[in-house]
Amino acid sequence: MSSEAQPGRGLAAILPSKLFYGWVIAAIAFAAQFVFTASGLSIIGNLVTPVSKEFDVAPTLVGIAPGLAILVMGILGPFIGRAIDAGHVRRVMVVGGVLSGLGLMAISQASTFWQVGLAFLLLCAPGFALFGTLPVMALVANWFVRRRGLVLGVAVAGATFASGVGPNLFEEIVADHGWRTALLSFGAFTAAVSLPLFGGFIVSRPEELGLRPDGAAAPVASESPEEAGPRARTAAELAKMPALWIQAIGFGLVLTSPVVIIALLVPFGEALGLSRDEASDFFLWMIPFSLAGKLVIGGLADVTPLKPGIALMVVVNAIVWWMLQQEPDYDRLMVIGAIYGLGIGGMAPLHGVLIGRLFGRIDFGTASGLGGIVGVGLIVLASFGSQGLLAATGSYPLVCTVQMVLVLLGGALLAFLRIPSADQAR
Repeated sequence: MSSEAQPGRGLAAILPSKLFYGWVIAAIAFAAQFVFTASGLSIIGNLVTPVSKEFDVAPTLVGIAPGLAILVMGILGPFIGRAIDAGHVRRVMVVGGVLSGLGLMAISQASTFWQVGLAFLLLCAPGFALFGTLPVMALVANWFVRRRGLVLGVAVAGATFASGVGPNLFEEIVADHGWRTALLSFGAFTAAVSLPLFGGFIVSRPEELGLRPDGAAAPVASESPEEAGPRARTAAELAKMPALWIQAIGFGLVLTSPVVIIALLVPFGEALGLSRDEASDFFLWMIPFSLAGKLVIGGLADVTPLKPGIALMVVVNAIVWWMLQQEPDYDRLMVIGAIYGLGIGGMAPLHGVLIGRLFGRIDFGTASGLGGIVGVGLIVLASFGSQGLLAATGSYPLVCTVQMVLVLLGGALLAFLRIPSADQAR
């Protein structure tokens, strides 16, 4: 048995026999997404003003940090995915949590802006990639098949909770003690939690504890390697599969919406005559409906046909951009926030379930990492493209129209996929 299996054996041994260890994994996945979001990208907005003033640099130099982190995640994705599929998810996530924590602490002690940039690029961004969404989704996919959509929804719900808690708590510490103390505290918390939580309890696959996905009956001892499951495909073999690139481009186009709307929404609200606080209420309305989308749509994905669910969420996301194009007042903007939360929240578990159906749990990490290269490219292009179009035309409705078209194009591509049923998946 691999060394990856040993950390979970003690806890598994004392759990009630009817409690599947996969639910421990689900709780860890939720916690990982919470820490990743609360101590990661969600607080960058809080740092733009104090860091730019401290080091006398343009706020945009700090504001590009999320884009740089996403770019690093995309570059590292194929390597992380292959390591996860090889059974090293525990080590990957431990290293990621510790690296990002050390990076945040290093930034808190920086005396020049180049030190900030170096710590972020060499420690924080790689750390975020190593314990962020890709390893968490792959870990859940390894442990769950029949309930994969629901548990993926539970896992990514951790990020939704953190998006409300992280920035507010960080801002309170900044107000009382300054940004350096706040960043030092968040960094120490990330490293201190990651090492025992990930190192002590993560097990890559249920087979390492003599279990099966979803807690199904264990295989008999005489089961042959051929009966035990298919072999892992190489990255080159996966890259030759059209479905990999269709789903990557399709979901990539749909998932450009969050990065565009984050940068667009508040200034758009101000252009509509709202205050910054009023425009930001959009995200307060988004959060509970995003949670509902992740849990409800994720759960439905386990028991209903997948393609209609994807189509419905694509339409919901397109409607959001059409409604924004109409230049809404405050009340309608809040309604749009709720609709957006439901639509974008539902896409996250649907994407994970789709990858599992197309490539199976044995290739989940590698397929996600390869496809992520395309997804990241589209997100970066959409981010810069939307801002460039806005700068050139000054028209928010035009940007909304273009984004609506991108979402619909992504949905049209996904409609061409032949999606295996849950029983047919590897």
